[in-house]
Amino acid sequence: MNIYLISNESYRLINKEIKKITKDNKYETFNLNKSSIKEVLEEASYFSLDDNKKYLVVTNADIFGSDKLDDSITDSLIKYFNNPNENTVIIFTTQKPIDSRKKIVKELKSKYKVITTPKMDKKTINSLLTNYVKENDFTIDWETVNYIINNSYNNLDIMFNEIDKIMLYYNFPCRIKYQDVVSIVGTELDNNNFHFVEAVVSKKLDVALKTLNSLKVYKVDATVLTILLAREYRLMYYVKKMYQNKSSLSDICEYLNLADWQVNKLYNNGVHYSENELLKNLVDLCNIDMNIKKGLWDKDTALYGFLLDACV
Repeated sequence: MNIYLISNESYRLINKEIKKITKDNKYETFNLNKSSIKEVLEEASYFSLDDNKKYLVVTNADIFGSDKLDDSITDSLIKYFNNPNENTVIIFTTQKPIDSRKKIVKELKSKYKVITTPKMDKKTINSLLTNYVKENDFTIDWETVNYIINNSYNNLDIMFNEIDKIMLYYNFPCRIKYQDVVSIVGTELDNNNFHFVEAVVSKKLDVALKTLNSLKVYKVDATVLTILLAREYRLMYYVKKMYQNKSSLSDICEYLNLADWQVNKLYNNGVHYSENELLKNLVDLCNIDMNIKKGLWDKDTALYGFLLDACV
């Protein structure tokens, strides 16, 4: 088999499949956000000086999903699929769903191998993580694994990272305790999320971008951050309007189900905004969310664009 397409939400599970295919042989990586299909196919077509297999891993291969393609790209891929270099193995990977209606997907499926993982339910994820813990000679109960799942933003890679961190905390195989996990999991992420939102509403662009980069290490989805920002601006707007309408602090706390210190923080942040600014930011974030869900905008690019506009 010379060509593979791997579709999975998790970097870790994608890399696991890559290792199975390459059998730990070295491979060259192309990122389709930076490289073109032409460059990939040119490299794939070159013959090695020896008889060893050459492996190419092509990441962000979203061309097999809902992204629109030029006919020239489709034609060049199908031409290569019909006459591949037998000494080269190409492994396309994407974290997005595959569009089975596409001509290139149909062609690839008919001749080569497509590896996809269906959307996993909570029970399946729990079993996957439990087995991972057992492979490292630790033990963990169902409730503790569920806590990790519930505090990892529905991101499988974050779940694996948290388990790695927990096992490192113990430093030797043993039973993982629920209370230890509660004290370890999510604290850094929650703090970073808080600092990110605070930096944005305080219009500190440099701090916001720096915090965003640290969140990307944990693969926190940009849509999650978009929702958190929208919530903050919405609450700032409510607090501003309710104070203008002479509502008391206790009434605001009760209506919004917030503590007094939270309302005070929202009020202090809202002082630096007019009502129109808060509403504009809310509309912008709603448009971002809508266009991301429609597949029209890239979520990371949209969030960066919002930051550049809002933090001025």
